[in-house]
Amino acid sequence: MFTQLPEEKKDLIKPLYKKHQPNWSALSCYFEGKMPGKAYVDDANAPTKAICRLEMSWIYVTDNADLPWIDEVLGELVKTTWMQVIWVPERKGTCPLKGIAKPFPRLEYIERKKEQKKPCKVDIYQFPYTKEFYATVPEGYKEWHVQNYGSIEEFFKKAWGFYAVDNGKVCAESEGAFMSGGYAEMGIYTFEEYRNRGFAYALCLRTIQELEKMSIKPIWACDKKNIESDRLAQRLGYVNPLEYEFVYLEPHN
Repeated sequence: MFTQLPEEKKDLIKPLYKKHQPNWSALSCYFEGKMPGKAYVDDANAPTKAICRLEMSWIYVTDNADLPWIDEVLGELVKTTWMQVIWVPERKGTCPLKGIAKPFPRLEYIERKKEQKKPCKVDIYQFPYTKEFYATVPEGYKEWHVQNYGSIEEFFKKAWGFYAVDNGKVCAESEGAFMSGGYAEMGIYTFEEYRNRGFAYALCLRTIQELEKMSIKPIWACDKKNIESDRLAQRLGYVNPLEYEFVYLEPHN
């Protein structure tokens, strides 16, 4: 059995996440009140296991939750919503809702040594955008800002990161997302016509260095099959990735 945990009681389940999980900073944002989400537990007054679903679909399972209970909770949630379950290495060889699950191998880098090369020369500016430069961002990408922040105005207020400009136009954007608990998750996007020119490397390096100045560890996470992202991480000095899985669950009755 399970029940939804009242929002004011979410601190009861924080100790149940004893081990650092991949994509940890997003979960930390939930506990700090920066990220909307819901939690489901076995007992609302004295929970021993829990599942957190963040508003943007990521699912975090507490360390000691057993697979039958996980299947019970996710089996009910998947009737109305899609989910991405962070499946930790300790659970390798098992899978929730095995009949409908789609697991994808992932890599997460936290440890970083010296970057491999010097960055190319490109103009880099910190968020928020100026109106003039933001006008050069492709409209399709602005929709991504709205999707993730709710509106352009909220993106301007809340996003932390940098953008690169080539010949008066924005060519790439890097973000330190889910900043919480001493970590932030790296994000990078280079617009198609500017790729393979070193802009992503230069921009990410600047973002990483600024985060490190603030004593924040920049996390790099990507699908294992995303070879370009993995190579970029290594050029930036990232080593010893943790392998885990995203388990995708589409709505299913």
